[in-house]
Amino acid sequence: MRRKYWITAGAAALAVFALALAGLFLYAGHIISGFAPGGLGKSFSTKIYAAPFRLGEGDYTPPSALVRRLERLGYQAAEEPQKPGEYAWDPPRLTLCLRGFDSPTAAQAPETAELRYGGTGWEFTAGGAGEIRLEPELAAELSGPEKVRREPAEEADIPDQLRAAVITVEDKRFMSHHGLDFRALAGALWRNLTRKGLWGGSTITQQLAKNYFLTPRRTLRRKLAEAALALYLERRYDKRRLLTLYLNEIYWGQDGRYGVAGARAAADFYFGKAPAELDLPECALLAGLIRSPYRYNPRRDPAAALARRNYALSRMLAEGLIAAPEYAAAAAAPLRLAPLKRRGSGSADYFIAEVVRRLLKSYDENEVFRYGLTVYTTLDTELQAAAMAAVATARHQAALAALDPASGAVLALAGGKDFDSSQFDRATQASRQPGSAFKPFVYGAALEEGFTPATLLADTTRAYTGAGGRPWKPRNYDGVYHGTVTLRAALALSLNSATLHLAERVGPAKIAAFARRLGIRGPLDDSLALALGVSGTGLLELTAAYAPFCNGGFRVEPGLITAVTSSEGRVLSYGARERSPVITPAQAYLVTSLLEGVVKEGTARSLETAYGWRWPAAGKTGTTTGGRDAWFIGYTPRLLAGVWTGEDANRAIGAVGAAVALPVWAAFMKPALVGSPPLEFASPEEGLTRATVDPASGLLAVAGCPERRKEFFLAGTEPRQKCPLHSRGLKGWLKRLFGVR
Repeated sequence: MRRKYWITAGAAALAVFALALAGLFLYAGHIISGFAPGGLGKSFSTKIYAAPFRLGEGDYTPPSALVRRLERLGYQAAEEPQKPGEYAWDPPRLTLCLRGFDSPTAAQAPETAELRYGGTGWEFTAGGAGEIRLEPELAAELSGPEKVRREPAEEADIPDQLRAAVITVEDKRFMSHHGLDFRALAGALWRNLTRKGLWGGSTITQQLAKNYFLTPRRTLRRKLAEAALALYLERRYDKRRLLTLYLNEIYWGQDGRYGVAGARAAADFYFGKAPAELDLPECALLAGLIRSPYRYNPRRDPAAALARRNYALSRMLAEGLIAAPEYAAAAAAPLRLAPLKRRGSGSADYFIAEVVRRLLKSYDENEVFRYGLTVYTTLDTELQAAAMAAVATARHQAALAALDPASGAVLALAGGKDFDSSQFDRATQASRQPGSAFKPFVYGAALEEGFTPATLLADTTRAYTGAGGRPWKPRNYDGVYHGTVTLRAALALSLNSATLHLAERVGPAKIAAFARRLGIRGPLDDSLALALGVSGTGLLELTAAYAPFCNGGFRVEPGLITAVTSSEGRVLSYGARERSPVITPAQAYLVTSLLEGVVKEGTARSLETAYGWRWPAAGKTGTTTGGRDAWFIGYTPRLLAGVWTGEDANRAIGAVGAAVALPVWAAFMKPALVGSPPLEFASPEEGLTRATVDPASGLLAVAGCPERRKEFFLAGTEPRQKCPLHSRGLKGWLKRLFGVR
């Protein structure tokens, strides 16, 4: 009886298993019949959007720039706009039928707005309720249907060494399992339970099934469907065919705006070859890339790519797929990459590349490049185009970063002149000495310690003891020394000797602490040389650290991403908007007043005389030893931008901030502000006082002082004594009237 029972039970279990297997196959067949195998990116491309454009009552956006935005969004000109997406520009009137949109951070209802452009900017005459928003503009589509380079390779075109390398590193039991590798699944489960992070156990067949037919959403249902499809595909196709499909499907990297998918595109992109022409080291490198095309990108990190390639070679040796001499020769082979082909890069490529780098800190590569994310950013497409155009005018290599000083939103980012020629972003990835562009932090720290714009400093030659006890004798850039100068004049003229005199009195530790509060994060020298900008920093970091001077004293984090949503529209994350008070509004305004002096009468005075500048602005030039680096960081009340120029080789080229960086800044800012009236920096209601002083003494001016200047002071730091150098009363007045000293 027991034997009969077990036979019956076994038969029943076998029948249940057969039914379950049949059900899985039916389910897999149902999935396949409902999807055309479109491949990676056709269903789930990641889209990156610029910021929605806001137009408010009184804004001065030129009509030509507004029409450009409308046309890029696909709005059609019509005599009588009636449908969403139509407009009519009949100067000075604009009629606009808005499409409307809804994003995680902004929305606009579909409506018709009528506006008029005149001397006071845009005026709403009907609809809009004082402001409208244009929908976010699509800036990039990663691995999208028109942004993927894939040309299927025939089975015979794929070299056996590439097949062997891929199997070895991705699914070493591929030739023996039937779609699921239970040993790998068990190992993955154990690692998930015992280690931090998420470890996969998918076979090549499972990856193929997921990429061809399934959504990227991580659910139990999708995992079951993936398993069913893997089993089904193994029944339908032989191993060689499955591997060919896989190698024609997978994502192998990013070429600017374009995804590189499939073995033929990857062989061409990295080596300029057809797949059949690949040698063993090249096959191993491509196999190693599959795990993380970004991390092991040989153009981004050659050392990581070589290490990963050699790991693949070592696994092939261990599996007996290559002999020891083959391994030794291949592991010693250098990288031989094909030159990047010019693709006609877009103006936002540097911005998009930085967005991708930031995404990869929070999401894995599958999510970023395959899972159909929607990424909303701070990008302003008009400013970005202006940034790239300005950088193109530079004599040397250049970079530019532009921010909204109130929020830290990065509006434009140009990491170089040409993304096709070099993807290295000099605005975010380079660290260079800022030179005198660091001095505002020295003077800001001094004001905090009770110094004033009228404080007298010694601008004379002097020797200091440097590292290792060696004498160090800094000099002013032009070799001219002024004896005694006010703090305001020392910053305006960027006098190194006077600045070191000030730094010695304030102390390097307090200067470094002040700079860190405002946003400088890199290592800072602990000697007086810090005051002359010897500590390396990045352009975006340095530019953002100027924001507190402009926005009333708040440190901001330079942000590019406002929100990320899944392919189903679920919000995955919001961009951080950190804003914390670090100096008082009065301190911020006083530093801005000093930096206005740089523009009006100091090292940046050519901004007006040579470049036709007519808006209130503040900023600081910077030049390093030998002219290796030239900088200008400057701002108006609503826009902050920094420029660096130099050479990647960091050699002395004689570049000067006022001569090569300042013109690039002007070339960007002038079109950015065109049409807008001059807007003064707003002074705080409290915390400041004004007094008339004599620059020669730094004290309150008397009747006989030949030079008089109205100066700002932090409340309580204004001078109390009168100038002792000149006569007072009627006698002093008469002397000044007749020029008698």
